[in-house]
Amino acid sequence: MPIRVLIVDDSAFIRKALADILRRDNDIQIVGEAKDGLEAIEKFKELKPDVLTLDYEMPRKNGIEVIREVMRIKPTPIVMISSYTKEGAMITLRCLEEGAVDFISKDVEKGTLEVIRKGREIIEKVKNAARARVKIKVKPELKEPFKQAESMRPQLEERRIFEERKVEEKRLYDKALKKLIVIGASTGGPNTVLDILSVLPPLPAAILVVIHMPPVFTETYAQRLSERTGFPAKEAQDGDRLEAGKVLVAPGGKHIKVMKGGTIKIVNELPDAIYKPSIDLAVESSAEAFRGDTIAVILTGMGSDGAKGIKKVKEFGGKVIAESEKSAVVFGMPRAAAETGLVDYIEDAHRIPSILERLVLS
Repeated sequence: MPIRVLIVDDSAFIRKALADILRRDNDIQIVGEAKDGLEAIEKFKELKPDVLTLDYEMPRKNGIEVIREVMRIKPTPIVMISSYTKEGAMITLRCLEEGAVDFISKDVEKGTLEVIRKGREIIEKVKNAARARVKIKVKPELKEPFKQAESMRPQLEERRIFEERKVEEKRLYDKALKKLIVIGASTGGPNTVLDILSVLPPLPAAILVVIHMPPVFTETYAQRLSERTGFPAKEAQDGDRLEAGKVLVAPGGKHIKVMKGGTIKIVNELPDAIYKPSIDLAVESSAEAFRGDTIAVILTGMGSDGAKGIKKVKEFGGKVIAESEKSAVVFGMPRAAAETGLVDYIEDAHRIPSILERLVLS
C-alpha cells in the first residue's frame, strides 16, 4: 500500500514542488493539497492521509493550530516545512512539542529552488514519518473547571515552588565532574531529550546532546533545553569544556569530538559520515576521553548512528542505554544499538532518568 500524503502550504509553487518530488517515489501517493489551515483540517477529515507535510505560516489556521486539531481527531505523522531562520527554528521546535514528528528546513530566500534541491531528504523524511509512532501529551479535561481549579490552587502553588527550587538547584550546581552522559538521537529526539532532562536531577556529570539537526536549529534548541529543563545549556563551540551539571548541544551541520580533559573540538568534515553531527564520532571520542566514566544513551531515530560508537564505550568499561521500541518514535537507532549485544539497558524513555542517576552516583 502506498503512503498517502496530504500537502499543506499556502504557496502554490511550494505545493507543486513538493508534489512533483514525492511523486518520484512509487511508494508515495499524493491524495490532496490544502492552501490554508482550515482547508487542511477539512481535507484531513475527508481523505484520512497517512502523513501530512505542513507549513506554519498560513491563513485561517497556523501550523500549531492544525497540529492540535489533527492530534485531537486522529494522531497522524506530520513533517513540518520550516524556514531556515532562528524564528523558524523556535516555531518548529514548538510544533515538534505539539506532536509533529520531523521537519525539513528551507531557505526562504531560495524558495522553491531550495525545496527542489532537498528532494531526496523530503522523500526519506516522509517515508520515515509514515513508520513513526506519534506521541502526544494528553491534557486532562476538568469536569467542573472553576471549582476544581480553585481546589487545586494550593497544590499547583506548591508544585510551582518545587519546580522553581529544582531549576535553581540545577543552575547553582557546582560539584566536581565524575562522569559524562552522551545522548544521541534523531527523528523524535528533541522532545524525548527534553522529557528526560526535565526529570533528571543535577548530577556530577556533564551532558553532551547530539541530535541530527541543521545549523541554526541547534542553537535555538539549546536555549529551549535551558528554558524547559533548568539545566544551563548552550550550543557547543570549539574549545568549550564539559562541566558537571551543564549541557552542551552539538552544533548542526558539523561534527563534535570530545578530547582528553573534556575539551570540545568542532570538526567540519568527516570521511564516510552520513549524518552531521555524527553520533558515532561523539560517542567514540567520549569513551576515549572519559573511558569507564562514559554513559552513552541511544534514543529514537532512523538508521544506525551510534551503534558503532557504543563498541568503544564497552571496550573502556562504560555503560550503554537504548530506548525501548515501546517508547521510541522510530526504533531504528536503538534497534541497531541493541543488535550489537552491547547495550546494558533497553528501557522506556521515562525510566532512563532514574537509571542515569543510579549509574552516575554508583
